[in-house]
Amino acid sequence: MKKAIQLLSLCFVLAFTINTSFAQRALKVGHFNASELIRKMPDYDSAQNQLQTYATQLRTELDAMQKEYERMVAEYEAKQDQLSDLLKQNKQKEIQDIYSRIYTFRENSQAELSSKEQELIQAIYEKVRVATENVAKANKYDYIIEKNGILWYATDNDDVTALIEKELGLRK
Repeated sequence: MKKAIQLLSLCFVLAFTINTSFAQRALKVGHFNASELIRKMPDYDSAQNQLQTYATQLRTELDAMQKEYERMVAEYEAKQDQLSDLLKQNKQKEIQDIYSRIYTFRENSQAELSSKEQELIQAIYEKVRVATENVAKANKYDYIIEKNGILWYATDNDDVTALIEKELGLRK
């Protein structure tokens, strides 16, 4: 789906570029490599460090929980023959509970880490988007695309949303 959108964006830009001979002025199209640019930004290094620190904190907590689980299992196995059935059930329940907490924590940690990464990267992408828009306006670009075909900037005068809505019957 992403590739199809990228291809459509690129075709859209190319179609307008080809038709420039019929327009009063030629379209000005620029391109850049966003991935390379982002990796050069100090914000990227900072985001990576924050993610690494956060991941380490989560790993430390998970390791502590894992050690507690292993301690409880070892303790249970060592004393199992000496425990009454009620105490065995109680210890087994405690072991199952901590195992469940570990499993839940592991899943939540992965989701939280992914969310944190998305939050940090989104802020970087927003800076690139604003910079791209400023460059486009200052240098009179009609379109700026990423080398892989993602459209980062387009002038408002080429927005055909209303025409497409009409074609789809969403607008009269």
